[in-house]
Amino acid sequence: MGNSLILDYKNLKDYGNTLAKALETIDESLVNKLKEEIFNRIGTIDQIFLIGNGGSAANAHHIVGDYSKTFAMIGKCINMYSLADNSCYITAVSNDLDYSEVFELLINSRVRKNDLIIFLSGSGNSMNLVKSARIAKTKMITSAAILGYSGGALRDLVDIPIHVNVNDMEIAEDAQIATFHFVKQKLYKLLSKDAAPMAKYIKRVGEDLIA
Repeated sequence: MGNSLILDYKNLKDYGNTLAKALETIDESLVNKLKEEIFNRIGTIDQIFLIGNGGSAANAHHIVGDYSKTFAMIGKCINMYSLADNSCYITAVSNDLDYSEVFELLINSRVRKNDLIIFLSGSGNSMNLVKSARIAKTKMITSAAILGYSGGALRDLVDIPIHVNVNDMEIAEDAQIATFHFVKQKLYKLLSKDAAPMAKYIKRVGEDLIA
């Protein structure tokens, strides 16, 4: 049985063109605000939490690893975490309470006022994210989101609603990664003026040597 939510692209170039057009719909001033919020927490005790479901959870996992390694290579500390990374915790709360509460519970117990929460969502309507955003708002915790489709409920709940105007889940998830890769490159340029990446890394990716 086919899935009517999967769009039919002619070829990879057609898919890529749709992704490029989707990225053009993003308000770049909001991306800059997200960059500033992340920058202000690098080298501090403040934490950054990424939250998502499914492919967005996988993106959060990748982003945390990518940022942690990149900034560690130039001696910078970033306290960034994905709240969906512990399957034991996720399944326990889902079984004992409800899946809609898996992230809300952690925000109530772990997230502090000066921390930053970033939601990754295609629809912006997943109940576990919406409930978390409501809690963050009442606790005056800064929040951001990267959202596809209409932006859903999250668009009106977070402080920095980065909206990708596209009705395609895969491209919405691609836009999450593209946005974070772009922000990381901008932050790296700002923070690496007095530091250099490790020599082994330069050899492997810059000089095309096996290292």
